Amino acid sequence: MSDYLITLDDTSYNHEYTLGVNYGIPAKQVQYSNLILDDIGNLFNGSTQTFPLTVNGEAYFPSSEQQLIISINDVILDPGSDYQISGSNIYFTTAPTNGHAFFGVALVTAADLTRTVVFLLDNGSQDITTGSKGYLNIDVSGVIESWTVVSEDTGNIAIDILKTNYSNFPNGFTSIVGSEFPRLQSQSKNRDDNLSTWNVNINAGDILDFRVLSCSGITKCSVFLRLKI
Repeated sequence: MSDYLITLDDTSYNHEYTLGVNYGIPAKQVQYSNLILDDIGNLFNGSTQTFPLTVNGEAYFPSSEQQLIISINDVILDPGSDYQISGSNIYFTTAPTNGHAFFGVALVTAADLTRTVVFLLDNGSQDITTGSKGYLNIDVSGVIESWTVVSEDTGNIAIDILKTNYSNFPNGFTSIVGSEFPRLQSQSKNRDDNLSTWNVNINAGDILDFRVLSCSGITKCSVFLRLKI
């Protein structure tokens, strides 16, 4: 994985923040081996029908039901009939029974690629101030699958992310987050992989603007966007 680290320091009288951008590519590449899904059998209770799919603890987004081989209690299920996929969740038509064994395989695709865009906000020992914190140009097309915000502090922060393209820059910015702002609420970490109100599509050349809407108790945090390409 290649990392690009850009740090912008503003030492003028009324600016105290340091902005860092770490753009890692690619975060994951699987081309020659299938993926073993994490065991969810311990979650079966005979009534719950929807479960998260993960690989090594990371949310996994199948391309379709047909990409998966799912076994419950040594019985291979029929994709589309016995289970359906929504994002990184699997829905069973019949709720699996407590004690039944689970086994799942995600079949290899031509390429299973993600990139993680990392945006760092750092204001030293002071709370991060509101406003735009800088731009990030994206050089590939893809779909945003999830956001994650982490901080060494426990506090509150809400971040808007706006998008425009190279031709329209510096105009034409519109928010892509809908009503689901990346945020911490008396937290040090938070994550969302169900971006139902987001405009998740990114085109190569798009420029993102990260803007802090509010903040209290957070002096430094990182925003991660996982992009499936």
